[in-house]
Amino acid sequence: MAIPPAASDAAPGRGEFRLLLVCTANICRSAMAEVIAQAMLHSAALPVVTGSAGVAAMAGHPMAPHAITALDRLGLNGRAHRARLLDPGLVASSDLLLTMEDGHRAVAVHLDPRAAAKTFTLPEFAQLAAGAGQRRYRSDTVDRARAIVRSAAERRAGRRPLEVYDPYGGPPEGYEACAKTLGESLSHALAALLGPR
Repeated sequence: MAIPPAASDAAPGRGEFRLLLVCTANICRSAMAEVIAQAMLHSAALPVVTGSAGVAAMAGHPMAPHAITALDRLGLNGRAHRARLLDPGLVASSDLLLTMEDGHRAVAVHLDPRAAAKTFTLPEFAQLAAGAGQRRYRSDTVDRARAIVRSAAERRAGRRPLEVYDPYGGPPEGYEACAKTLGESLSHALAALLGPR
């Protein structure tokens, strides 16, 4: 399930956790990450709504051909994806924004300064959320997932976070390497959000 294109500026819904993945054009990294995350969350008990957007996206553009091929190799299909531009409504309606670069994080926070505590680069959040157990909450609950985000924000360091390399314009192997990196980081991030199995 994807975050609706016309998300409202209201606070995130109480009954679901909204994850937004962000890159530059929303045709490579965040687009692949959205498809990979949806596959990983397919049978999760936690109600997670996933979506993606780009800070400089041209709305309606399909996923880059090499990105589609990289997903094909993983048994996933990215052909239905269409790019959309990051806007204040999408930022406000998300519980967690995972960006590919620190510059993308800066754009999201500029659009809505309240997003500072819920916006991280994907590798940064994967590291910060690991081991951030929230024993007060049962696993697979929205409250627990939101507590993990708050805990990660409290433990954020002042140093520049790790980023995800942009394969755009490069050879197919770069997209495959990027998809692998995305999968590894998402595996750690989503495991932290979902809690012990």
